[in-house]
Amino acid sequence: MDHDRNHCRGQAAQGSGPSSFWLQNPAPLFAAMALEKGMVFVDAGCGAGEYSLHAAKILGSEGRIFALDARSRSVDWLNSRQPNTGEAPITGLVCDITESLPLAAGQADVVMLGTVLHIRSVRDKADRLFSEIRRILRPEGMLAVLECKKEEADFGPPLLARLSPEDVAAVAGPQGFRMVSELLQPYTYLACFRPC
Repeated sequence: MDHDRNHCRGQAAQGSGPSSFWLQNPAPLFAAMALEKGMVFVDAGCGAGEYSLHAAKILGSEGRIFALDARSRSVDWLNSRQPNTGEAPITGLVCDITESLPLAAGQADVVMLGTVLHIRSVRDKADRLFSEIRRILRPEGMLAVLECKKEEADFGPPLLARLSPEDVAAVAGPQGFRMVSELLQPYTYLACFRPC
């Protein structure tokens, strides 16, 4: 099965890669992440970059966004665009998020994994990924994991690959994260974690 083709129907006209942004009501999603002006937001596995673009409006020009993806096309496009007045600048970095994250320790306020943890190659290296996320998060920082609900649908990953919030907590808990909130959307959920 071609995971990218079946991931989600929408793709950003600008970037490359699968996108789940079209499934979201962004206002409650970003409110649940408690984003504020001036924060540092990391979009790990940014795909088409739509979550980064939306966060840029919230964080304002004092904020900073790092969009990480293994696909250079998305990252190159994000790096080539100029932020609109009052938006946070976005720095796109090509990297394998299951290895080391190219950011300093304690640099991030919020790290988002937007519909990437269900991917087998990511989940198989979750211990390394979560260790790196803990390293780059500030002590009071937040990890926000967005996934498609674990139910049959004609889009997104196959049912057997989908993770429930409890599945995500079972992966995050041993890596030193505790779930602090859960937001249910019509097709997805956002599980928010803090370092223990």
